[in-house]
Amino acid sequence: MRNLVLVTFIFLLSINSLFAQKREHIRVVPKLSHSYVLPLKHNKTDSLYHTRPQLKYIYLRYKNQHIDDPLVRYALDNLKKERMKYYELYKAINTLSDYAENEHIKYMLNYVRNYFETVQAKEEAIRQIEDRIKKDSVDFYKEHPEDSVQYDKLLNQNLKALLSFMDQDVNYQWLKEKSRDSVQITLLSASNRPRNLWLNTGKTQYYRFMAENFIGDTIGTWVKVMPRGNQLKFFLDENVYQYQKYSEPKEIVEECFLEAPDSMYFVLSEMKIGKITKRRWMYYSDVTFSFGQGFISSNWASGGENSLSILSDIKYFATYKKNNTTWENSIRYRLGALKSGSEDLSKNEDKLELQSKLGIKAFKHWNYATQFDMNTVLFKTKNNPDKEVIAAFLTPGNFTLSLGLDYKPKNNISLYLSPIAGQWVYMRDTNLVAPSRYGLEIGKKFKSDAGAKIELKNQHELFKFLKIDNHLIIFSSYYEQPEKLTLDWRLTLNFKINYFMQTSVYANAVYNQNDSKKIQLKQTLNLGVYFRF
Repeated sequence: MRNLVLVTFIFLLSINSLFAQKREHIRVVPKLSHSYVLPLKHNKTDSLYHTRPQLKYIYLRYKNQHIDDPLVRYALDNLKKERMKYYELYKAINTLSDYAENEHIKYMLNYVRNYFETVQAKEEAIRQIEDRIKKDSVDFYKEHPEDSVQYDKLLNQNLKALLSFMDQDVNYQWLKEKSRDSVQITLLSASNRPRNLWLNTGKTQYYRFMAENFIGDTIGTWVKVMPRGNQLKFFLDENVYQYQKYSEPKEIVEECFLEAPDSMYFVLSEMKIGKITKRRWMYYSDVTFSFGQGFISSNWASGGENSLSILSDIKYFATYKKNNTTWENSIRYRLGALKSGSEDLSKNEDKLELQSKLGIKAFKHWNYATQFDMNTVLFKTKNNPDKEVIAAFLTPGNFTLSLGLDYKPKNNISLYLSPIAGQWVYMRDTNLVAPSRYGLEIGKKFKSDAGAKIELKNQHELFKFLKIDNHLIIFSSYYEQPEKLTLDWRLTLNFKINYFMQTSVYANAVYNQNDSKKIQLKQTLNLGVYFRF
């Protein structure tokens, strides 16, 4: 019974001491990083805590604290909350956010980057220990020749163990390899003999290179790769040798330095930077000289006559462009001569054309445009039967001034629509040419008219050897009958033979009731020389 009471008493004491120890040794271990401490409070009701404050910690941990820019942290939180419409965009955002929110990458790369900077120091330490072992081994051999068999087992065992560890450590060898410059360069001589070398860090290396000229003479050259990487030194031999193999030298004591009598030899001249301006004006010209010839012998049974024709076609273009303004100018002159049989050389083509069009962009491919046209002949023109003069310079001279819209979807297509167009016919010499021939009243030199004008220009290239140039002008008078249209259609087919020669077919159809009630048609086929400037 006493034993039972004693055991019970001891059990109660142990429980009481256990509770007392538990309450006496209460500790609150705060989290060191990203924690906020509330103000200290005393709990007066608790007798156990009346002598010390009660500590309460609330741990609030925020994401992306390793990102310095708060704007980036805010953007990552919002992108995570937003619902993306496209799966590809959602996947791309998750890929980049996973990288940005991984704080371990930053600390790991900083450590590796700092570790790379010490690789050179580690390599230098390894070389110093190797030199120390070598020197100690030689000295030991000289002092103890009788123990020469076992000196490598007894001397510098600790240093050898450390070097063995560095040589066999996989992590150090991997970091050493990754710290190398991953740049391989190739040196070539005149005969294209390659010499490959790596730019390493923490190690000095020598490479033998034979510099060779185009006649086969060679100069012995040594290339030294500097330990800091991306630096090379070249050493030249004293004499010139024919190409042969050389063994790598054990040690190069003296280095050659290149000296120049004039230090300014290495100074680069000052770079002159020109002003870049946009070209507003564009000029070019086309010149074509063509001819045709026919020969018939005197005994040709079918008859006929010899013939010779010459034609020149000169075009000049000048275009100005600035912002939404375009000004196009062109001059064209065609002059041709024909000699048939025993007749004298006569003119069969004489036409001067000037055109100027000013356009301001309206919308899309349309421009507000105003256009001026003029055409005449330069020399007197006679008809064949009675040699009557039918035209001369500005006799007549045709002038047109119009206002409208120009549709230009491409540079080679232009459709000009003008509801307001004035047309004038001027006769400079009414005594030489009858005014009635061109619809003028007797005694007058001018004739004016108003109407609508349509002009179409387009150029196309087919099969790389055929160029089509189409030009159509239609004028309808408001005063005369609607069916009295003035039509001028010109079609040119240029067949390219080579860079300078081409064959051209020119067709011109004119309908003007003031000149003739029928359609006037003219066609020429020529082989000529073509130039463009």
